[in-house]
Amino acid sequence: MRERREVTRYRFGLVGRLHQAGEGAGTNVVVRDIGTLGCALEHAEGMSVGKRCELYIDWQGTLLGFEAQVVWKDAEGRAGLKFLSVDKDTQERLGELCAALRAQMSSARQLKEAETGRFLPDSATTAPLAPPAFPLAAAPSPAPRLAPQRERRQVPRYVSELRVRVSNLATGATSRVALVTLSVLGGCLEGPQLPEAGQKCELDTEWESKRLLIQGDVVWKGREQAGVKFASLPEAAEKLLRQICASLRLQPLAPLPPGPISPLR
Repeated sequence: MRERREVTRYRFGLVGRLHQAGEGAGTNVVVRDIGTLGCALEHAEGMSVGKRCELYIDWQGTLLGFEAQVVWKDAEGRAGLKFLSVDKDTQERLGELCAALRAQMSSARQLKEAETGRFLPDSATTAPLAPPAFPLAAAPSPAPRLAPQRERRQVPRYVSELRVRVSNLATGATSRVALVTLSVLGGCLEGPQLPEAGQKCELDTEWESKRLLIQGDVVWKGREQAGVKFASLPEAAEKLLRQICASLRLQPLAPLPPGPISPLR
């Protein structure tokens, strides 16, 4: 018997990217429906109840990231997730998404009433709708909107223990530092003598006897830490970077504010 939902769920139907804990490479899934506390997936084979994961959804040019837990699954590749960690900006965007889906549901109901010439019962609004008119995650989309918070996540980040030599391209100064987090778009450096925000730098490191050389821009700097956004990479360097990320473990997302979360279905 299915549990009663605490919040409304809305028909979605877009492609998302699922990253399971302990696995670097993600898989494409279909987010069948979604609410503010969780969602249901299709094509989520290999999942197990209780396992943690991260789900990324491309909606209107912004990638939304959620840390979640599997609360149910079936033999047909369908699974239900409850969200565990959502940063403030993502919560706002999730609210906007649900509002857009609610409006679409209402419009579809009104159109159906107009076509049939009668009012439909409220239960009719739960009938399947056509997929929303939003671009699929797998299709080209506008550049992601940058959020004001430094911790805003656009792609999965991984915990790294790589040692790198960072060179300040403006001054020529170099230092040996740690690359503590890494993604395909950038990373976080930790150590002394880091370039200042707004300066260009070059990272030189090695992984499994293969050299990786990356240029980028320092987008923020704190006390012995700095965030670097990578510039466009040659194909070979990008391929090696993705291999490195696939070998690392995911860095957890920010915790969700306390509140009741129950299994959703």
